[in-house]
Amino acid sequence: MSDTATNPFLEGNLAPVSEETTAFDLRVTGTLPSELSGRYLRNGPNPMAGTDPSTYHWFTGAGMVNGIRLDAGRASWYRSRWVRSHDVSAALGEPPPPSDWPKGHGSFAANTNVIGFGGKTFAIVEAGFPPIELNDELDTVRISNLGGSLPQSFSAHPKLDPLTGELHVMTYWWGWGNQIQYLVVGVDGRVRRTVDIPLPGGPMVHDMALTETYVLVFDLPCVFDLDYASTGASLPYRWNDTYEARIGLLPRDGGADDITWCSIDPCYIFHPLNAYDDGDTVVLDAIRHPRMFSHQLLGPDEGKPSLDRWVLKADGTSTHTVLAGEPQEFPRIDERLLGRRHRYGYTAGVGNTFKQDALRKIDCETGDVVRRGDSDRYGWGEPVFIPRTADAAEDDGWLMALRLDTDTNLSEFVVLDARGIDDDPVAVVHLPVRIPNGFHGNWVGDQS
Repeated sequence: MSDTATNPFLEGNLAPVSEETTAFDLRVTGTLPSELSGRYLRNGPNPMAGTDPSTYHWFTGAGMVNGIRLDAGRASWYRSRWVRSHDVSAALGEPPPPSDWPKGHGSFAANTNVIGFGGKTFAIVEAGFPPIELNDELDTVRISNLGGSLPQSFSAHPKLDPLTGELHVMTYWWGWGNQIQYLVVGVDGRVRRTVDIPLPGGPMVHDMALTETYVLVFDLPCVFDLDYASTGASLPYRWNDTYEARIGLLPRDGGADDITWCSIDPCYIFHPLNAYDDGDTVVLDAIRHPRMFSHQLLGPDEGKPSLDRWVLKADGTSTHTVLAGEPQEFPRIDERLLGRRHRYGYTAGVGNTFKQDALRKIDCETGDVVRRGDSDRYGWGEPVFIPRTADAAEDDGWLMALRLDTDTNLSEFVVLDARGIDDDPVAVVHLPVRIPNGFHGNWVGDQS
């Protein structure tokens, strides 16, 4: 790797690691709950040797999935694996991975999220690229088209409806022009519904939200910039002050003509916490960035992101309040409540250039915030909530997260009691490596 001094997204715990790792029978402090049997998986960019710091964008590094296997109170293995695209395989001196797509179809080493669905594991990303299937030990199986049903691209953030078991997806690709696409993937793993949504520009649509009645469409002022693309930029999306910020309410069985567009003040939303119906309005809790890729073009660093609430009305108007103003990102809920009224949210604090900070638990009804006090030593990644039992109360369960121990420069996998996130951990799994700051992950239980 060449000198990284010109790029803050290649420094500190954003610096990549150079090798894949496998380790067995990991040391544990505390006691892992015996009920937790499965894999914690986390994806993130890990650029390969030869990356140019002057042009590297954090969102474009080759994906590396990290996994920890829990089994009967043991941490039986840790693995890290690059997600194989054609380019990554070539860089590693390997043959290209199998692909369901015709020769020449674009692929990218999916670096943003990793999910379990329909008994399979998928590394996923946005912006025109398909999912990449992994096996249980995180080796690449194939570049997937979901059994021939996927029209073009997928998303980094499909939403799993806890009642139907289906995935809801909002996807985009610069080659479509001013249009995005809504997909529904059935429990059989095939796309069963598509809706093309024309827009006034080509926005970067990182995520979506879902209620029992609506799909929420984020049409926000970070848009495809042809002039910027012509410079060779790897992520040619820029802030546009003249582009209207709005959120669309698409009826779940409706078409593009049925969308109600609600104007909001300009901002950017990567990640909603959740949304739900409240009478004839929709409540959206999400992380609000003041703007995106206006001045800092190599990663998200355009002001402090806060947890905010919008109430979206059928007449196209909205109201906006701040729920928790400290800088934070990567919001998660008890996903049994996705699309339904929630009370609690969990986030990771962030500093400049997304430096990892403290975990937070937010009571969205009272505004109370519980913040872990150990961030001077530890930088925490995205938390994932796991209920104690299938019918447990909303906050009765565990939080899982990766953290970096700055004293040792090694990462740890931590299990906390969600009702006491500032208490001593239930268990800490000590990992043999540093895991760079990444994006998203999930718990894939053995019964999933």
